[in-house]
Amino acid sequence: MLSINTGELLSEYYNRKRIYKSVLARKTGIGYQTILQQRKEKTMQVEALVKISEVLGHNFFMDIAVQFPKSFTTNAPIDAAAANEIEALKERIKQLETENQVLLKVIGIKG
Repeated sequence: MLSINTGELLSEYYNRKRIYKSVLARKTGIGYQTILQQRKEKTMQVEALVKISEVLGHNFFMDIAVQFPKSFTTNAPIDAAAANEIEALKERIKQLETENQVLLKVIGIKG
């Protein structure tokens, strides 16, 4: 079973980004002692994590989501832009390879 430790997740982020807990407490409206305690807890309320994510401009929910197996389903909308661009580029490569072969035949080089 997957175990996600939100306290560890937050603590690592705070340390890496050098986040001042006192400033975070003021901006989120969460008490300073609570901010310190959250770093030690395995779980926390979603609403508190939403506030922290909004203030820091970091999607902790995505950090959690990527820990789940790819086979899990989701209702989140899929961003098809990247997949569409890759497909278009593959088609362009095929087209250019075909044109390249035609040009090589025209100038008499076998490819």
